[in-house]
Amino acid sequence: MKVKSFVLGSAAAILAVTGAQAADLPIAEPVEYVRICDTYGTGFFYIPGTETCLRIGGRVRAELRYSEPEFV
Repeated sequence: MKVKSFVLGSAAAILAVTGAQAADLPIAEPVEYVRICDTYGTGFFYIPGTETCLRIGGRVRAELRYSEPEFV
């Protein structure tokens, strides 16, 4: 009896799984890429969706000093 129940349960599970259908994937909206802004010179770009020009920049500076300890 256990084998018969197992076989029937397995068959029902397989039929349930194979009957499932995947939904269509949603269509993504087109990507608005960054445009170059030549108004102010090199390095500027338009913020997507606006007419605003922006340039991002920065500097990094590091200084390291080391001296031997003096033994008295």
